Amino acid sequence: MTSLRRHLAAVLVVAAAALAATPATAVEISDMKGFEALFGRYAPGGDCAREPRVVVDATGIAMELKGATDKSTKLEYAASFGGPEYQGKTQWFFPFSSANGWPVIMAFNADEKDGLLTVDPHDEGWSGGPPLSARHKALVAGSPYRKCR
Repeated sequence: MTSLRRHLAAVLVVAAAALAATPATAVEISDMKGFEALFGRYAPGGDCAREPRVVVDATGIAMELKGATDKSTKLEYAASFGGPEYQGKTQWFFPFSSANGWPVIMAFNADEKDGLLTVDPHDEGWSGGPPLSARHKALVAGSPYRKCR
């Protein structure tokens, strides 16, 4: 192998490693326009008589629990959360900000299943980290959710 070929091969290896190590990025959005397929009400087991409920509409994402609604219109869409080659239907959002960052992450069409929503702790609620608020803890505990029937 010539010196030039070895150099190009080394450059390609370094470039591939750099791409593989690129962290997921998120884009701030101010509404859910463009995500109409996700619009609807979600509840544990798809039973909208149960709480907490998640409501997605053009204006944002809301959580309903015990007669109170928390609406998030400033969201982060984690467009590359599945990696640079991901082409599935799961879409990830960070809907509620706090002093610690983004407490939870929501995965719509989770596990490639239409209408399935999972909610997991993110910047809060992990071992050794800041605790989730009571409302976010309830939101995580209610997961997985399904679009209401």
